[in-house]
Amino acid sequence: MKYIMRTIACAAFIVITSNLSANAEDVGFTRLTVEDPMGGKMQVSLWYPTSEPSELITVGPYKFQAARDAQPINMHTSLVVMSHGTEGSDLGHRNVAISLAQMGTIVAAPLHPRDNFKDNSGVGRRIVMEGRPRQLSAVIDVLLSHDEWGKRIDADRIGAFGFSLGGYTVLAALGARPEMMRVVNHCETSTVDPFCAFVADDTGSLRNQVEQEYKSPMTNLADPRLCVASIVDPVAVPFSNEALSTISAHYIEIWRPEEQNVLLANAHAGRVVQQLNKRPNIRSTQEVVVKGAQHYSFLAPFPWKLSWLLPRELTRDSSQFDRSKFQEKFATDVTNFLHRNLTACSR
Repeated sequence: MKYIMRTIACAAFIVITSNLSANAEDVGFTRLTVEDPMGGKMQVSLWYPTSEPSELITVGPYKFQAARDAQPINMHTSLVVMSHGTEGSDLGHRNVAISLAQMGTIVAAPLHPRDNFKDNSGVGRRIVMEGRPRQLSAVIDVLLSHDEWGKRIDADRIGAFGFSLGGYTVLAALGARPEMMRVVNHCETSTVDPFCAFVADDTGSLRNQVEQEYKSPMTNLADPRLCVASIVDPVAVPFSNEALSTISAHYIEIWRPEEQNVLLANAHAGRVVQQLNKRPNIRSTQEVVVKGAQHYSFLAPFPWKLSWLLPRELTRDSSQFDRSKFQEKFATDVTNFLHRNLTACSR
């Protein structure tokens, strides 16, 4: 009898989920302010399925289809937390967030304090490198305990999406413990990784800074609630091969560009895939190499007025690469991967 009841319940869940995915075309958008575990407050953007009609809204320099502050559908669904790159924005992957919400998933993207387009005061410092994965966990905590959102989220179906340093963030949250002295050692010996030009210290004091800030290791960054992750060209030098092998999540995909203009694949994304695929009894991790893409091709297209103000490498791609066309497929492929495997998590 227990087996029959469980089968009926599972069948009902699948039917409800399928109907929600098929019909949830309208997307709500709102913002929350939550406590930053490293001190202060942080802004979190939310996309979610709603029955209220979407319209073209303006948020900062961006326009997209959503129903602002709309009432969410009464549902019990998955949650995906998103982590942007260094000095990035919570809106940098809005197309992926919208695509996920259209499939019935709630998406939460924090604007990482002290490491965003408005405030870069903590870039490279411990308060950011330790704070980022803690901030993802804090967002999950707040939403699960929230009067409105908590009853709508299935705690067994929580995933993450991270780009660049957001990829580092997700890897740390998945359980890989970072060691920042690895960055110093790597960049003192590597002459081919473009990443080292970004972290170079003109005063030559990077080693001293790291030695001072990381006298004690960063611990307890893992969030076991994360079941699935889509990670895009991650900063991975801080993780040893052993640290990567401790990640227990089964469902992970890694994206990287063909052009290694910011991160050397052998030291970052490629090495992550190699080490994850050494784990026994865990499904293989897919590496998706995008032909013609560069690191910043994974950012959603910028409005043309903004694109002329930003550094060229953020907004321009090779003449053979169509970012807008790629981003449509990218959003769909990431959504399909996360949606499919979040459903598997609940089983």
